[in-house]
Amino acid sequence: MVMQYLVSRNEEYLIHITKFNAQMAEIMEKLQYLEYNILELQKQLNDFIPESDAQKKETWFAKQKQV
Repeated sequence: MVMQYLVSRNEEYLIHITKFNAQMAEIMEKLQYLEYNILELQKQLNDFIPESDAQKKETWFAKQKQV
């Protein structure tokens, strides 16, 4: 009786472990996407030059006035 209980609980435990592993894999995948996006954003911010940005804004506003 006790052995059958332990076997049935073990099967339930294995099912939960399988679900947990799938969820962890999904979380890890999303964290990899997040890491990639953060690194790309850091690259963009490192290349950011305020003077260049101001010139780009002036150019954009000049084009908008022409339209």
